[in-house]
Amino acid sequence: MPKAASRSTAGSSRISGSDVASTPGVESSKERASGDREAVPSTASRGRGGRALTLLHAADLHIGHHAHPDAVLSAFKSMLEISRSIAADAILVAGDLFDSAAVPSWVVEYVFESFEGAGRPVVILPGNHDTLLTKRDSPFHGLVTPNVRVLQGDAGETLSPADGLTVWGRPVYEHIPEFHPLAGMPRRPEDGWFVAMGHGLVSDGTQFRFRGSPILHSELAAADCDYIALGHVHTYRNVTCGAAVAYYSGASVNGNASTAAIVRLDPGAGVTVQPVAIPYVATRD
Repeated sequence: MPKAASRSTAGSSRISGSDVASTPGVESSKERASGDREAVPSTASRGRGGRALTLLHAADLHIGHHAHPDAVLSAFKSMLEISRSIAADAILVAGDLFDSAAVPSWVVEYVFESFEGAGRPVVILPGNHDTLLTKRDSPFHGLVTPNVRVLQGDAGETLSPADGLTVWGRPVYEHIPEFHPLAGMPRRPEDGWFVAMGHGLVSDGTQFRFRGSPILHSELAAADCDYIALGHVHTYRNVTCGAAVAYYSGASVNGNASTAAIVRLDPGAGVTVQPVAIPYVATRD
């Protein structure tokens, strides 16, 4: 495993590929950030959940990135420590866990073993970079461990990783404008919390018309779920458009704004979201 680093930092280099510039600093979900809407609890979900749950929503770890191999593994370990410290009922990874199909096998095995060792359910939604999880000829396609599930269904897949929690998502098999990550979302279950996952770029339909994996404002507004865990944009961001609270968690290695999101699902308070900084150790250049 790569040796970690010589200096502890919040990070000074960014992994490219984000569609939006990083938001300076980390702000409470109750505050406005760089033009985002103010986060409010989801009134539609109050009383629907049955029991309170805490989720750690992460995305865009890009493990195996050639320019920052030590930093991304360091951030990954920090993310697992955070999941333990908040006693997360589940970890949701909303795409781009890995950077490419060229990630060494030992790194993939280390990641899955570490997830398994975290002792809590993990749901991984493959993003456009996660080709080693989506290519049919990959040795890791269809990989499942007792605590780790990878969403694989082309038209979407539903899992129940924890008592009182249902998760649905569509993996990115083709990163094209015709693929809509939230299309085909099923009706919510009668009981418990319902969380959707998506990896793509939120827009109003007129912006970024030729970008792959679009998520339209109208699709967010129509979503019949409690929370939408998003990835692809490397910045913590509130993109709520309807009753379902929707956030990008940010990326784990993104300059001074390396974040994940702590999501609390409470029958009385509804859905609240809070950013959490992901510390990592970066290698000297």
